[in-house]
Amino acid sequence: MFASALLRSSQPRLIVRAGRASAGTKFALRGYATFPGGKPNQARMGQGGGTTAKNDPSEKSFFSWLNNINPFALVGAATILISGYSLIIKPYFEWRTDLKKRADDRVKEEESGKVGYSDEEIAQFPFDTKNVVFVLGGPGSGKGTNSAKLVEDFGFVHLSAGDLLRAEQQREVSQYGELIGHYIREGLIVPHEITIGLLRNAMMDHPASNRFLIDGFPRNLVQAKAFEDTVCKAKKVLYFECPEATMLERLLDRGKTSGRTDDNIGSIKKRFRTYINDSKPVIDEYAKEGKVMTVSCEASVEDVYKHTHDQIETLLRTLKKQAAEEKQAPKEKQNAKEKQAPKEKQSAEEKQAAKDNSDKK
Repeated sequence: MFASALLRSSQPRLIVRAGRASAGTKFALRGYATFPGGKPNQARMGQGGGTTAKNDPSEKSFFSWLNNINPFALVGAATILISGYSLIIKPYFEWRTDLKKRADDRVKEEESGKVGYSDEEIAQFPFDTKNVVFVLGGPGSGKGTNSAKLVEDFGFVHLSAGDLLRAEQQREVSQYGELIGHYIREGLIVPHEITIGLLRNAMMDHPASNRFLIDGFPRNLVQAKAFEDTVCKAKKVLYFECPEATMLERLLDRGKTSGRTDDNIGSIKKRFRTYINDSKPVIDEYAKEGKVMTVSCEASVEDVYKHTHDQIETLLRTLKKQAAEEKQAPKEKQNAKEKQAPKEKQSAEEKQAAKDNSDKK
C-alpha cells in the first residue's frame, strides 16, 4: 500500500487552469514516465534517436523528482519503518540473541557437569541415609592426602570443599566466580550458601554411594549448623592435629608446584588466623558431643595413616551395627505387639464374662 502511494505521488501531475495545460500536463502527455536520471521514452513519441533538449525534464536532478513526492507519504513511510524496526525487528533479534546465549550457557553447564538440581529433586534425595564424615584440620595438615587413601580402602566419595570452590571459580558461566576468587585470595570463608550448595549437588552426583568424606568443611559454626539443617548430620569429625610450623613448611613446599593462588606466605598467614578464630571452635563444639576422632600428625606418614585407618574402620563397624539394630527394631516391636494381642483379647473376654455374671445375679 505504501509503495503504491509513493509511486502515485512521484508521477507527474495533471494541472489544468483556465483552459491552459501546465508544464506537468505537457510532461505527462509527451510520455515522460521515467525516474530521475532516466532518458525520455522517445520510442513512444515516434522520434527515434537524437539528443535531448537542454530543458528536458528528465535531465533534472534527484531534487526535482523529490519535489513531486507527497511529503505526508514520505513522513508516513519513515514512521512505518522506524516503528517496524522498534516493535518487530529489534525485539526479534534481541530474542534470538538471548535464546542463543541461554542455549550456549546450558551446553557449557552440561559439559562442566555443574547443572543444578530442582527443589523437588533435592527434597526427594535421601540425605539422611548417607554417612558423612567431616575431615578437619589446619591448612596443610594432610586432610586431602589421607582422604585419598581412605577412598581406596573403604570406598568413600571424597568431596573437597576447596576443590569444589576452585572449580566453580574457573567455570565460565559461574555467577560466583569472582566472589569466590576474592575470598580465597584473602584467606576468608566463602559464604556458606555457596559452599553448601556445591557440596549438596556433589553428593547428589553420587546417588549410589552412602559414604562421604567432606574435606575442609565446615569452616565455622554457622556452616556446620546450616549444613545439618539443610542437608544431613555428620556421623563423626576426623580431626588432623598438626603444629603450625609443620603446616607452614608443607604449604610453602606445595606452593612451588601447586599453582594455587593461596599457597603463598601472605595468604597462608591469613588462613592460619581464620582457622584459629573460626574453624577450631567447630572442632571444640563437636568434641563436646563426643563426635571427634583426633589423629596426631607429628608421627611418620605411615603411622598417621594407620591411625586414621583404624579410626575409620572402628566407625564403620559401629555404624553397621547401629543400622542392623535399627532394621531389627521394627520386627521386634511387631513381634511384641503380636504377643501382647492375645493377652489383651483374653483380658477383654474375662472382663466381659465377669460383667455377664454380675448382671445375672
